[in-house]
Amino acid sequence: MVVLATTVTMNSVVAQKPPSVGYVYPPVVRAGETAAVDLGGYDFTIDMQWFVHDERVQLRHEGPPGDYLIPPPPFWFGPRTSLPAMPIPREVAGTITVPADMPEGLVRWQVANANGASETALFYVSRGHEITEHRSRDLPQRLDTLPVAVSGRLSRLTEVDRYELQTEKDQLITVDLMARRLGSDINGVLQVKDASGTLIADFVDTAGLDGRLTFFANAGTLYTISVNDLDFRGDRAYTYRLAFTTGPRVLGMMPAMAQRGSSAMLEFFGPGLNSGTNIIESVRAEVAISSDINQSSQNYLLKMPAGEMPVQIPLSNLPEAVQTVHDPGNVAESQAVSAPTAVTGRFVGPAKTHRYSWPVTMGERWSLDVQARALLSDLDVALEVLDGEGKPVAENDDGSVNSDAALQFQAATSGTFTAIVRAISVSEKAGNTTYRLQLARESADFSLSTSQMVSLPLGGKSEITLKANRTGGFDGEISLKPEALPEGVTAIGDWIIPAGKADAKVSLESAKDAAVVAAVIRISGTTTIDGVPISRTATAPASGVLNPLRAADRDITQILLAMTMPAPIEVLVVDKERQRDVHRGTTYLAELDMERKDGFTGEITIEMTAKQDRQRMGTRGPILTVPPGETKAWYPVFLPEWLPMDLTRRIIVHGVVAVPDPKGTIRYLTKPGNARITMIMEGSLLKLTAANNDSVNPIGSVVEIPVTISRSPKMSLPVTVTLNVPDEAQVFLKAEPVTLAADQSTAMLRIETQADNKLAGEWTLTLTATAMQDAQWPMVSQTDIRVEFKLP
Repeated sequence: MVVLATTVTMNSVVAQKPPSVGYVYPPVVRAGETAAVDLGGYDFTIDMQWFVHDERVQLRHEGPPGDYLIPPPPFWFGPRTSLPAMPIPREVAGTITVPADMPEGLVRWQVANANGASETALFYVSRGHEITEHRSRDLPQRLDTLPVAVSGRLSRLTEVDRYELQTEKDQLITVDLMARRLGSDINGVLQVKDASGTLIADFVDTAGLDGRLTFFANAGTLYTISVNDLDFRGDRAYTYRLAFTTGPRVLGMMPAMAQRGSSAMLEFFGPGLNSGTNIIESVRAEVAISSDINQSSQNYLLKMPAGEMPVQIPLSNLPEAVQTVHDPGNVAESQAVSAPTAVTGRFVGPAKTHRYSWPVTMGERWSLDVQARALLSDLDVALEVLDGEGKPVAENDDGSVNSDAALQFQAATSGTFTAIVRAISVSEKAGNTTYRLQLARESADFSLSTSQMVSLPLGGKSEITLKANRTGGFDGEISLKPEALPEGVTAIGDWIIPAGKADAKVSLESAKDAAVVAAVIRISGTTTIDGVPISRTATAPASGVLNPLRAADRDITQILLAMTMPAPIEVLVVDKERQRDVHRGTTYLAELDMERKDGFTGEITIEMTAKQDRQRMGTRGPILTVPPGETKAWYPVFLPEWLPMDLTRRIIVHGVVAVPDPKGTIRYLTKPGNARITMIMEGSLLKLTAANNDSVNPIGSVVEIPVTISRSPKMSLPVTVTLNVPDEAQVFLKAEPVTLAADQSTAMLRIETQADNKLAGEWTLTLTATAMQDAQWPMVSQTDIRVEFKLP
């Protein structure tokens, strides 16, 4: 048994490969159900710990990670081939259980092992009707009932997913795309077409915010709704949720929030609220607002001429006003407000600035922010403050979360100050141009922020930086304290942020004999302000949501501490990054030296690293086992026949070893290779072609496909031709492999079909020709054929 303990610092584990999480599929789980899901991620090991950052939800993993999931064709050619590749995922089967009383919303999950912690990823909890994408070939999927939400995936380049629906009555239908909110890097394009192919409505997410569209559906008309990426990108991690709802839609509310404990007159606006047609209309309602300070929003059943619909009313502690001045952009018509307050405005027509004035006393500290994106408004806003003489005091365009603006200032003079809200960009077609300006005096307080992932080497130390955001003139000392540290981990040194300081570095230390584990910890800070004890929990920016509307969409209090161990090996690429000449369509054996340390003699696994530095275009390697004691390995890299010859191809690998921690628990440790395996392409040695393309055949018949093998003079091996049958056609099609001797160049592949109507239509099928180098390494050529099957 080899037990490794070390007193090294964090720098010693930088070269390790911590795991990374990517997606859940399907990405939606219904409240009150247990769903079977695939948990996708990168550089997984079998000893990972799994965390879900909501105690109401249970996540269970079942079994080890599966094989690499290599994206299928098509691939980028030309200049894009040199772009960074999407990481290669592996998946673990699992289940997610959600209680029946859980509200809709996003839930974060995370993993860690002895190499470090991953970032966070997301799935969505729904309370509506949910289905999963399931289609035959590239045909549209029929939606028989509305409302419904579809969990789908743009799994390959150029993919366009289509859905068909037909309603029994005239009505509005809204289609809402959730992708970037799930962490999927999709800039979505939605299109609605009628049966004649006429474009009815569309939406293009050039801003990376997700989005939605509403269209009027005529009874009995067949509509096709398509979704794709703006740049026609696709990957297994490109998951989405497409929600279809019927009836009027609320775009916004004036004022945008309601004060707790008040009776508020609210104006709701959106398409069809009165007439049921696709026209922006408004409805007013007086609502008694809850005084519960723990309630961030209030459910309300809005009654309209067009029917009833549930809405959520956001709540605040401030008086909520609305824009009343006809032209608040005019200096002479600046709207006076009584601060602290919040005022909701709307840009209509050519006006690009709105002005609001309020009295300020010298020395006062003020905090102003403008919400627009947070309200799902189409506005990009900026904010400026002028003093009583019209001199600039402070300005801000984009805040720390998104394009909404925020600023703070301390008044150097007294007078009537002016807040100017500017519309930086707004489309003429925008349906929601509202914003909410909040003006509040800063109170003495503080908040803490830090990083969400912390690595701590076994027997070593780790520093954590805590930043204090001080407001209202608070300048005192803040005492810090970690909570829920695992056994064997202690806080050392001073855990304080000194008076007047904006940050501090604090330290954790691991015992040499500690169990190597990961744990969720929290860090709190306490102080006394005006004789009152104040405690705040540090937050950390978590990954996942690519378009956060507000800080709460990004910041969490859970910090994942991962204890680490260094791997007792080095993986050395012989000749490092020297270019090797390799024929396209063949397997190259890369020579690797295994340097063993600290007496380690066990098995080593060589894996393809998830993140590669160029488009792979099908280039791949296996999971290779190096027997105990061996110091040499040959890693097989397969290079497809379609690879361009003007760029080198590269593969990055890392080693994985099993080593017990001081408590005897086996941990799997990673070590990246010291260089990339680099190859330059030469011409193929093998080429497959097929005749009888685009043939039309009755279902139930036998289709004969003449195949031809072209060989380089350097290659004289038998070749086997097989038909790659799509999963959905396994019961309809079959073909026995055909083997061509070394001196044979032509043969006939016979495809047998079943007389099933589901086979009718056009199919694109792939034929694969394989020869075996040294009786074990594949040499491959492929070609596609198009075959149409018709009904008798």
